[in-house]
Amino acid sequence: MASVINGTNIVLYEYDSNAIYYFNGGTTQGTFDSVACKQMSRTQVNGTATDFTKTGAGTIVSFITDANDPGVTTIPTGTWSFTAYASILTSFTGAKFKYELYKYSGTTLTLLFTSNETTLTSTATTLYTTTMAVTSTTILATDRLAIKVIYTGTTTNQITFCTQGSNVSKVTSSIALGTPMGASTSCSFEASTEQVEVTSQSSAWFKEFKNDVQTWTVSCDGFIAVTGYSYLALMQKQLNRSSVAVRFSINNDNADGSGTYGYSVISGNTNITSLSLSAPLEGASTYSLSLQGTGAYTISGTQVIDGGTSVSTSGVSSAPFIASGGEYTITFVGGIGKALISLTRGGIEVRTINTSGAPTGEDVTFNSLTGVLTFARALEADEFVRATFS
Repeated sequence: MASVINGTNIVLYEYDSNAIYYFNGGTTQGTFDSVACKQMSRTQVNGTATDFTKTGAGTIVSFITDANDPGVTTIPTGTWSFTAYASILTSFTGAKFKYELYKYSGTTLTLLFTSNETTLTSTATTLYTTTMAVTSTTILATDRLAIKVIYTGTTTNQITFCTQGSNVSKVTSSIALGTPMGASTSCSFEASTEQVEVTSQSSAWFKEFKNDVQTWTVSCDGFIAVTGYSYLALMQKQLNRSSVAVRFSINNDNADGSGTYGYSVISGNTNITSLSLSAPLEGASTYSLSLQGTGAYTISGTQVIDGGTSVSTSGVSSAPFIASGGEYTITFVGGIGKALISLTRGGIEVRTINTSGAPTGEDVTFNSLTGVLTFARALEADEFVRATFS
């Protein structure tokens, strides 16, 4: 599992051009601009089936992304594809539905695009596909996206819109978001600027230089692959000459711990220049990477939020906790509906993170539906715990 993702650590991402959002109908997000919303997330909640019914025209159900998601400033041009299970109560025609895409500024929902209409034809639960044409649209990095499912039929037939369980409903967007594929326990970032000598007769006996081409590199030690990826996947990327996106986060509060300044994130694309795997006899395997930056890197600030610190647009968050002593459970509100990819207690990495059952020894169990983390051994007074979610 990955080490805590902050300070001098780095996360590697694999990007796709079609980020998928799941309609998690069993997770309530709250009310936004007078609209009650369920969760729209890149993480699928494998919970009990949750269905929504509507008789006659109007909104069947609404969904909204988590805070700071998608965290981009542009929705790219493309076709959004909705796949959802639905049914009608009686077999006569006329029942239709569509999707409306909104942005939420923190106070107001603003309609951006509307999908094609889909006519429902079966009383049995059936998978329907609907498309929405989206053009390039500027939004704020703090804006959230919302989807309304609208009954547009001319009849009073009853529509049932299904989510979760065996009837997973989702939308494939045009937004490019990264999926974490690895993290390091320690790493270094180095940037250098070549100098061109411009000494002349007017230099007053001192050499003069001007800034020229910049280069930057990243070195990672103790590199760890995260869920869904392996070290072989990294080797294959090197063989394929594929570039890798990186996010290097810096904690600006190391001095006073006030939480005022939050994290800064250095982002850019790199090439894998070397990959080393070492497996000594009866010893722990070690891994290291060297990465060469290609093109410019960018620096952005992120906001410290309750329940975790957003360290990238991928939805990775890091949540700290200081124990009073004697606790066997911690509730991470920011971890609800997410996967726990890393946990440290007292600065030591927890090796096994269970998703069900009672933990034993030094293992823990995390329930993503409730955000509750359970320990087999009680926490000690002032013991520091940090959880990383994706």
